[in-house]
Parts: sequence; structure tokens; C-alpha cells
Amino acid sequence: MAAAAITAAGCAPGGYYRSSQSTLDSLLVIQNQTAKRVDTVEKKIEASREGGQVTRAGADTRFREISQRLDVIDGKLDALNARMTQLVQKVDAVRYKSGTATSPGDAGGTRDSLAPVSGGNDPEALYQAAYTDIAAGRYQLARESFQTYLKQFPDTEVADNAQYWIGESYYATGDFKSAIAEFNKVIEAYPKGDKVPAAMLKIGLSHSRLKNPTEANKTYRALIQRYPKSPEAGAARERLAAKG
Repeated sequence: MAAAAITAAGCAPGGYYRSSQSTLDSLLVIQNQTAKRVDTVEKKIEASREGGQVTRAGADTRFREISQRLDVIDGKLDALNARMTQLVQKVDAVRYKSGTATSPGDAGGTRDSLAPVSGGNDPEALYQAAYTDIAAGRYQLARESFQTYLKQFPDTEVADNAQYWIGESYYATGDFKSAIAEFNKVIEAYPKGDKVPAAMLKIGLSHSRLKNPTEANKTYRALIQRYPKSPEAGAARERLAAKG
């Protein structure tokens, strides 16, 4: 199905992009609804701790039950993040690739040589190799290839995309501090690029995962101010509302 969708997208990329962007917007809403549930459960845990109105045994039981619910909800949130990443990959593919390029849906296998690709003088070949790796979940390999791409071709139309995927490779593996540093490079090096709102949202989410709400909220507010009509700004508003 994914391969067929991308093939069709080669004939009508505009329509596929709009449809995929709409789906991405919906996922952002669902993600933030799930995040609200996480916040609600966390508040219940904190209130129970501070209340001190139940016995120690009862409190322990209640904490275990809430913690189990929190694990389930957090798992759903991670799954939504994964779905969002996959969809962004597809949208990115339609915008960049020709109809004959390899699609994320075809990228499940391994490359003949599991090593970063130098790319030579062909920026498209290097980008495609790195992109295939990120789509297949080979994050370290993808990161190294995208880094090579940026060293050789720092000013192409998709250079900001390459930098974004470096950040995503860290985010996907739970290295949120490194993800923040790499997403910041998207903003600093490509301030007019269309990946900036997504990078800002992921910076906020990374701070949230690092239990740093002050920086997360600061990033969300900056995103809303700079890109008020973007779907990422909508997601940021939801996150701020959930904290209120």
C-alpha cells in the first residue's frame, strides 16, 4: 500500500502532499490529546502523594495502578510519534523524489553495504541512501550519511531536510539532548527553511521528555509567535493548554 501510494504520488504529488499533510495535522491533534491524558495521570499521582489521606498499602496499590495506566498511555504517545515520523517521511519523499526514486515503503531491506555512503559528486544518490536508512530505522547509519551529505552539499534545496533528519535520528532513539542540539541547527543554519516549525516542535517535545517544562513551554510559545498558522503551532497550543 505504501509503495502504491508513493507511486501514485509521482503522478500527482500536490494532491498526495495535501492529503498527507491533513493526516499529519490529525495525528498532531491525537498526539496532544494523548499527551493531555499523560499529564492528567501524572497530576493524579502527584495529588495522591501530597494528599496523604490513604493508608500506605492503599497508596502503593493506587500508585501501581496509575503507573501502569501511565505506561500504557506513554506507549501510545510513542507509537503516535512513530506514525508521525513515518508520515513526514512520505510527505518529504513526495516533495523531493522523482517518480522513479525509492520510496520509504520499499526501504525495509538492507543496503548491500551497511556503511555510510560517500555519494561522490551525486548529491541525490547520497541523500537517497541516507533517506532509505532513516525510513528503515537504521538511525546511526542514516545520521552519518546525512552528515556527509551536509559536508559536501550544505546549500541544496533539501539541506534543511537533511539536518532535520539528523535530529530525528537522535529523537527516535531517545537521545533527546542530542536531538535538541541538532534541531537547533535547522533553525540556525536554515532560518527560512520549511523544516523550522517541525524542528521547533520537536525541541519542545524533547524538553518535555527530559522533564524540563520551562524550556519546553518557552519553545512552544516561540513557535506559536513565529508560525501561528502552522499545524505545529496548533500542537504547541495544545501542549501549553494541557499544562495550564
